[in-house]
Amino acid sequence: MVMSAEETSPDEVPAQGLRELKKQMTRGAIAAAAFKLTLEKGLDHVTVEEISRVAIVSPRTFSNYFSSKEEAVVSAGGQDPEQFLPAFREAVREVPPLEALREVFADYFMNLTDDQLDQIRQMLGLVVQYPSLLDVQAARFGNLEAELRGVVAEHTGADEETEMYPWLVASAGIAAVRAALRVWGASPADGRDKLVKLVQEALSLFSAGLPAPAPR
Repeated sequence: MVMSAEETSPDEVPAQGLRELKKQMTRGAIAAAAFKLTLEKGLDHVTVEEISRVAIVSPRTFSNYFSSKEEAVVSAGGQDPEQFLPAFREAVREVPPLEALREVFADYFMNLTDDQLDQIRQMLGLVVQYPSLLDVQAARFGNLEAELRGVVAEHTGADEETEMYPWLVASAGIAAVRAALRVWGASPADGRDKLVKLVQEALSLFSAGLPAPAPR
């Protein structure tokens, strides 16, 4: 997994990357402040000015990173799912695309810290409580789906504009993650292993053609 900005020391980054690291750290600080304030006060009672003050940046700096407080909240956590795109590009060279997605998604969730898992669970509650956050989260999933679609198209040689395969694979991957998160979030006692198992199971079901469960 790629380190989050909060876990990276400037001494570990080449000089040419320090500027980008500072941007990542500023972005992370703004998102963390937005998330914390939303948990404490509720989204409707949080302003961009207050988020900026807590993050020790100006409102103008805030606007350089985020278009809204909702976007800042949903971006909290220091873990961007797009971080596993390089791993997906590598995995898809060795195994079929759905199996590659199964591997990299499982690895992604397995390597999250306990704090990040707690934050995911809290975020799941927030997006249910505030529909505007759900809209932003859906847009982020949509962006990730487009990235996955591009990787699948590049690997298979399929045309994104005229062939369904890249669309179906990418859509299945995102649907699997969203379903796994939904089920996992409904059971507070479930931990990391359960989430990873759910993600793997969801993608295995797609690979198997979504067989119906046995009658109960």
